[in-house]
Amino acid sequence: MRHWNDRMLKTKMFISFSVVSLFIVGITCCIFYYKNTNDSKAQTFSLSNIISKQFSEMIDLYMQNVEELSLAISIDPSIQSILFDFYKESDPIKKEVVGYKLNPILFNFSYPKPYVQSISIYSLDSHLYQYSKLVDPRPRMLLTLDQLQQFKSTLNSNAFVIMPVDEDDQHREKAVSFVRKITKIPTQTIIGFVNIHINVNAFKMVLANTNANELEHSMHVLIVNDEGRIIYENGSSGSTGGEQRFEFDRTASKGELRWKQTDFLYTAVKSGYTGWHTVILIPKDVLLLKQKRIQDIVLLVGVLTMLLIAAVSYVLSHHITLPLNKLMRNMSRVELGDFSHRMEYAGRNELGKLSRMYNHMLDSISRLIHEAYESKLAEKNAQLSALHAQTNPHFLYNTLNIMKSISRLRGIEEVADISESLAGLFQYSMKNIHQPVTLQEEIDHIRNYFTIQQHRFGNRIQLQCDIPEHLLQASVLKLTVQPLVENAFNHGLRKVKSGGCITLHAAESKGVLTLTLHDNGEGIPEKTMAELQRAFLMSNALNPYKGEAHGIGLLNIRQRIQLFYGKEYGLHITSSSGKGTSVSLTLPYRTDLKESHKAREATL
Repeated sequence: MRHWNDRMLKTKMFISFSVVSLFIVGITCCIFYYKNTNDSKAQTFSLSNIISKQFSEMIDLYMQNVEELSLAISIDPSIQSILFDFYKESDPIKKEVVGYKLNPILFNFSYPKPYVQSISIYSLDSHLYQYSKLVDPRPRMLLTLDQLQQFKSTLNSNAFVIMPVDEDDQHREKAVSFVRKITKIPTQTIIGFVNIHINVNAFKMVLANTNANELEHSMHVLIVNDEGRIIYENGSSGSTGGEQRFEFDRTASKGELRWKQTDFLYTAVKSGYTGWHTVILIPKDVLLLKQKRIQDIVLLVGVLTMLLIAAVSYVLSHHITLPLNKLMRNMSRVELGDFSHRMEYAGRNELGKLSRMYNHMLDSISRLIHEAYESKLAEKNAQLSALHAQTNPHFLYNTLNIMKSISRLRGIEEVADISESLAGLFQYSMKNIHQPVTLQEEIDHIRNYFTIQQHRFGNRIQLQCDIPEHLLQASVLKLTVQPLVENAFNHGLRKVKSGGCITLHAAESKGVLTLTLHDNGEGIPEKTMAELQRAFLMSNALNPYKGEAHGIGLLNIRQRIQLFYGKEYGLHITSSSGKGTSVSLTLPYRTDLKESHKAREATL
């Protein structure tokens, strides 16, 4: 799931559309395939059932014509007269002579009927008279007395008997025997039998007249009797008809079976007239071929549908993600601080609304940034003024106490010196407090301050300035060094009786000016030093330190430098108890005051 969430929206839309469409198209194609397959199978059964019924009905009509022919022969007066004469004669030779009179009569009956192969007349004593259209006039079937007696009993209840002809000669055409009794008129006494041999190949004419043209090249038509003997099979030579047996479920009208190593669908219809089963066999390969065509069509339609859906989903996802990608690029520019780019999508849909909301958001952000910038400038100026105000009143209070003490103890000349130095201090402190000055100006201000402090401490404290000549024109922030000297007097050297020394050192390296002020006073206690370091870490210009008031002056100087130059500059302090304190200021090294003003504006 995590990998899926990490994918691009365009990819997820394409995959989702494709999977859903593939599922729907697959289910639809499967349903279509199986439905059409079942429909094709049902249609095949229905068509073959119609063909089998038509073929069976036409065979019945065909056999009814044979029955009419047999009836005409059995009641023909000439044939009955000849049979009477036959039974009157006792001489076998005369019997044969009488029998030959049947030939022209049988010829007249059989000639107009192309399906009649031969007509035989049997006497009750198994004597045979036959007319045949075959080149070889040998009798095809010679009935014995037992068979005649069986026929006699059977024909008492049935008008005729139909049975296949067993042939020993494999080259003869297959035939069906239609046997009917000949009765004496009007007594209805049996005087003989007529046996009509029907050529089964004549059934092909019946088959050709059916409506099975679309299946005639693949279907098999069988006529099977109740014993399973094949009376007729289309497409087979006449030599195989009656010798084969065909077994199937006679209680079912349709189904599937395997015959001659081939799988078939079959339908069967039993004739109520002849008792024969007309069976239509359709090879399953034909149905499978249809199924294969349906499958190919389904696959083709499925593939085309998938390609179409994939193309539509790709275009749709691209259309949706294109403005989103543009929005992401614009947001990347905003992240870098560029608020000038706007979305140009003008639609009224969700993307259009999102674009307009994005543009309104950028306008609001730009307005708020401008307002916050101006507020920040005003706040910083107020903070600088407040920091400066925290420094000057304290110094002014101490100076006035000094002037009061000296004026009582000594005289007016010293007060004049102090007043002169104090005037220089006020003039320097009150003029352009926010503008940078040169290091030389800051040192002159320190010397005025030191002159006043010497009247307080005498020669107990000395000031040493170790500053290279070329660094005196460096730009520094006003009143950042003097408060450090004041701290050294008030905290580090206040208890020193003699030998106190304050050293000011300046150095430049890689564009950074470092001012170091060191005193050899008593140092800062470890606890106070720890609190001061914690105050440096926790406080800034917008969040003043609210702990104990240790090193407020140092915090103010540090905050002023960072507000003016940036957070990479500031104040660093090191102290060791009994060895003194060192305070280092780091500032950018600049000699042009105008450049300092521009740098300050860029920082703000």
